[in-house]
Amino acid sequence: MAPLLLLLSLLLAPLALGEHTSNWAVLVSTSRFWFNYRHLANVLSLYRTVKRLGIPDSQIILMLPDDMACNPRNAFPGNVFNNADRALDLYGDNIEVDYRGYEVTVEAFIRLMTDRVSPDMPRSKRLLTDDRSNILVYMTGHGGNEFLKFQDAEEISAFDLADAFEQMWEKKRYHEMLFMIDTCQANTMYSKFYSPNILATGSSEIDQSSYSHHADNDVGVAVIDRYTYYNLEFLENEVRQPSSKLTMGDLFDSYDEDKIHSHPGVRYDLFAGGQTAARSRLVMDFFGNVQNVEVEGGVKRNETEWQDELRAIENMIAEAKKRHNESLHTSPQHASVIDEVKEQEAKRQVRREGAVKVDEEEGWSKQIIGAATLLGCAGAWLAASFLESV
Repeated sequence: MAPLLLLLSLLLAPLALGEHTSNWAVLVSTSRFWFNYRHLANVLSLYRTVKRLGIPDSQIILMLPDDMACNPRNAFPGNVFNNADRALDLYGDNIEVDYRGYEVTVEAFIRLMTDRVSPDMPRSKRLLTDDRSNILVYMTGHGGNEFLKFQDAEEISAFDLADAFEQMWEKKRYHEMLFMIDTCQANTMYSKFYSPNILATGSSEIDQSSYSHHADNDVGVAVIDRYTYYNLEFLENEVRQPSSKLTMGDLFDSYDEDKIHSHPGVRYDLFAGGQTAARSRLVMDFFGNVQNVEVEGGVKRNETEWQDELRAIENMIAEAKKRHNESLHTSPQHASVIDEVKEQEAKRQVRREGAVKVDEEEGWSKQIIGAATLLGCAGAWLAASFLESV
């Protein structure tokens, strides 16, 4: 009885209450044209990093307004690099672009974030988050004071972003959000946010430009921006495993204004618990796909206890299988019952043979009737022929 109660308690009890249950990433390049090669490389670099740390393609929304890999100017067709040594192809064989070319618009981005899409929208183009989802939103392109350009055709303002994120909060579409942007005057883009649980960081203050890191002479253009480059340097060199305990505070402390050539900013006030709580969040809470799960009630179980419970469940299953197999075997029957069954089987055999004989007799009678009919028809034909000749 005790193992049965244990099994029921394991099956019926809510097992986990986690800080968050899923991680998503929305990675957006807003620039078109070959000379903006670095913006696409920025996004693809971060795409590769979050995949390495465990976020699957099914939970990454990748928006690329231009295909630099297939651009006629590309001296390395099918490849995109973020370093002049060209040691790593960012494009590669394993990339899933969800919004491409002219699909990347302000309207598409806002509809994606707020889930205001048509019913026939493919799942791969939807942000299927809930109130237990942590979201990384990374944007890069050309911008200014409180605006970011989309493909030199339209702009999204800081107010648009703020209102979109507020709709997300009201619709319970995120638990916590990290907003990261690399553009000129980037910090102005999160200045209008007013929704809770958002940690925001940008590459440059108002009236400051965001600079590229270096160019590749063979590619002919800059291949990555400085702010993104140094974020990636930290993520690739320090956050090597999903088990990393480095915090967002460690990431922010790694920013060096002399290297970035601008003043990156961080906004903590919207985050629950303020600066202390925001800085203590693990980098993996936003860039990876690892959730810390706590057993309800705070009961800690060691490995031996779990093994004992599993063995008890296995024994219960084995005992149930044994009883089931025994129930399939019937008990020996009395001799008189067996004789009775044999007699009934013999009677059924006799009835079947009689039925066969009746079928045979009926078959012969039908054949005789058929032959007589044919003879009659033949006689009638002969008589008619005789009378016609006369």
